[in-house]
Amino acid sequence: MGFSVSASAVIIFISFLMAASTLYIAWDNAYTDVQAAQEYWYEMSLSRLHFNIDNVSVIASGTSDVNITFRYLGQSISGGITILHNGNYVSTVDLGYLIPDNNYTVTVTNGADTSGSTNYVLLGFDNGCTLLVSYYYNTTSSKYVVADYAIQCPMGVS
Repeated sequence: MGFSVSASAVIIFISFLMAASTLYIAWDNAYTDVQAAQEYWYEMSLSRLHFNIDNVSVIASGTSDVNITFRYLGQSISGGITILHNGNYVSTVDLGYLIPDNNYTVTVTNGADTSGSTNYVLLGFDNGCTLLVSYYYNTTSSKYVVADYAIQCPMGVS
């Protein structure tokens, strides 16, 4: 005529075990995601802490482009770089990985300006750090001169 009390208790108990296992799997996945986020934050914090660039120069590349060259001195990071010239988006390049003590070159399309006025190139790196280069064309020596450069990295949330 129906289920007995013991059969109903077994069904409820099995349902409880299935719900508990589902909750455990969800908790384990959430914990794994939190651990991965903490590791990513730690890696980004280290890469920002040790980020450094030296030997920045600007060289003509064709009639309308310039090459920004620099020596990377930080720890190895992804080499994705977003380029802005005088506040306007130019392009995004991928240099693979930036390895310490290596020289890199990034082409700035339409960056050549021989009027002698100051130009600005902002290189935004994948770890959030930026390199701002100000340069001008020296009409006397017919070469580009780096007036100044600055490195800035976000501090992040502690």
